[in-house]
Amino acid sequence: ADTNDLAAVESKLASFQPGCLLMETISNPLLRVGDLPALARLCRQAGAALIVDNTFSTPLLARPLEHGADISLHSSTKYLSGHGDTLGGLITATAEHFETMRRLSRINGPVLAPMECYLTMRGIKTFALRMERQCENARVLAAWLRTHPAIERVYYPDDPSHPDAAVIARLLPPGLYGGMVSFEVAGAGKREIFRFLDSLQMIVRATSLGDVHTMALYPWISSHRDVSPALKAEMGIRENLVRLSAGIEHVDDIKEDLARALRAL
Repeated sequence: ADTNDLAAVESKLASFQPGCLLMETISNPLLRVGDLPALARLCRQAGAALIVDNTFSTPLLARPLEHGADISLHSSTKYLSGHGDTLGGLITATAEHFETMRRLSRINGPVLAPMECYLTMRGIKTFALRMERQCENARVLAAWLRTHPAIERVYYPDDPSHPDAAVIARLLPPGLYGGMVSFEVAGAGKREIFRFLDSLQMIVRATSLGDVHTMALYPWISSHRDVSPALKAEMGIRENLVRLSAGIEHVDDIKEDLARALRAL
């Protein structure tokens, strides 16, 4: 179910009686923001655990357990370590679920290796500084992209017309809306998007995010490549959509690289 449709979620929980509901705080790639407290209430009523992927928002923007979630997930490869040199995932959980998670980790072995732990702990020391810069860069880039004639639509949670604006005002701290920006290039198909990506010089083309380097991704053929065209259309993911993970470079350098690539279309 669409977790932004509370009535649909309630209906699905009643019909399927699942053991858990898995959602993202900020969704990939269209940056919808779920109403965590409302979803937590629905899950409690249905006897289901609420599991939240908090990778996009990070603990700096949202802490799902404080809003009623049972388990919060992070890809520590992304913002927490922040340098693209480690692979890992982190779980935080309520007391009810913590011992179960720890027991499963010890028995089945999905624990981080010492080097991954070291690199992640090193990255966390600068996490807040990096994330604040990435949020600011993303905000500036979103505002600039909205004025660019080659851009049809921009997705970023600071937009007052965002469909989840009321939830965003309650859930996210003022001025911190995340380091991800998605945008649709006017009139573009695969060929034009490939040309745009190939024309980038500083921005890295990568199927990742949260690095100190700005990164661009084409969801149609990467993150959502296994999703059917019909389902992508239902989700609102179009062939001209590009996802950008803002880095910590000077924002003018990022804009210059984007502008040069857009001129190549």
